[in-house]
Amino acid sequence: MEAVTRFRAASDRLVEADTAVRRAEADRLVAVAEMIDTYPAPTPIVSSLAAERVVSAGAAGAGVVGEFVALEVGALLGLGEPAAWSLVHDVANLRSRHPRLWAAVDGLRVEAWQARKVALAAEELSAEAARWVDARLADLWGSVPWPRIRRRLAGLIVRADADLARRRAEIVRRDRFLSIRHLGDGTSAIGGLIDTGAALQLEAVIARATSRMRKAGATEPLPVLAARALEELATPTTTDDNATGSPQLPLADVVVHIAAEALDTTGGDGAHVARVAARGGDVGPVLVDQLAHLLGHHRIRVLPVVDLAGDPSVDAYEIPDRLRRQVLIREDCSVFPYSTARSRSADLDHTVAYRRSTPGSPAPPGQTRISNLGPLARREHRAKTAGIWKVGQPEPGVYEWTNRTGRRWRVARGHTTRLPDKPGNAAPERCAERIDLIYTSSVTF
Repeated sequence: MEAVTRFRAASDRLVEADTAVRRAEADRLVAVAEMIDTYPAPTPIVSSLAAERVVSAGAAGAGVVGEFVALEVGALLGLGEPAAWSLVHDVANLRSRHPRLWAAVDGLRVEAWQARKVALAAEELSAEAARWVDARLADLWGSVPWPRIRRRLAGLIVRADADLARRRAEIVRRDRFLSIRHLGDGTSAIGGLIDTGAALQLEAVIARATSRMRKAGATEPLPVLAARALEELATPTTTDDNATGSPQLPLADVVVHIAAEALDTTGGDGAHVARVAARGGDVGPVLVDQLAHLLGHHRIRVLPVVDLAGDPSVDAYEIPDRLRRQVLIREDCSVFPYSTARSRSADLDHTVAYRRSTPGSPAPPGQTRISNLGPLARREHRAKTAGIWKVGQPEPGVYEWTNRTGRRWRVARGHTTRLPDKPGNAAPERCAERIDLIYTSSVTF
């Protein structure tokens, strides 16, 4: 009997913990809704390029909000801007387009993540159609398990807008894609959507290759042999009849980060690691002695070694490639708090705004230098230029941010840390001078 009593106590704690989690998640959604409602309306500033715009808070019928609100939400929750915008959109859609579901979340009859799945699935519907779906799901929350609700939801969306269902089906057929994700352990995951006819041909080619491997004595399971066959297809082993007979290898832009100690082969166990980044994304950490295998199927362009410890500068507004390369190697991602934007596709920002020359007052020298530059995604850059966010770089690679409410963050080497608010710290003032934005396209080196 005592064992049953202890088990009952443990189950009571589980229910209490689950209730607390649901309450906290619901309260978080409510807090985001309050931030949307109380976010200061954008006001014009001198630089029209950086001026904040009013954008849709969600789908049709969800209202509008200033476009920088997601930067505020993301910095507070440790989210990148895309994830923060997803949260803002879901909250705005839930309370405006799914009022019954919004009430169910508050009543703890449905988990917040499930509600967000519904809002996302119905975001292409009109506001009226979304409310129709909401009404027909209302009696299921808390009494029907999520997988059954999810199946019901798919059917309701088709019924709510048959034309949308047809368009989605056509888009799926039309929007083929291929995704290659490097796992960082010497392997990569491949996914995609291709034409069925082409897929059948690919299957046939792989089947012939695996059959040949079996006849040659291979004993690995069929999925392993299929992976090997695909690797053979991707590895250039044929020659171009119009060439000199050497394999026609693809040209790769690859950045290999090797620490100085990894080049010392006089001692140690030899387990030195390099980090490899290519056009398709990070390959991840690789043993130095594996580089030849990894890069052997490409023609490699070699660039000069970059000393990240230096602080070179130029007396010009434009950023030369050698400085740009050094900043982008030092900063893999945007230097905004918790940003997930990759630096290669970001803007390069002068932390202290560049001051141009005027009659009788030449521009100060050395303003464009490594210790005064940092990559920012476009919207992050505009929010900083607009003066809604302020940033300083007290030392190279360390960025200290302050938002309009006085909250502070430090970003250094890809890590974001919350800093204590300064006593009496007022909201940052808007920039009074005209500031130009440095817009850059994706950079490959």
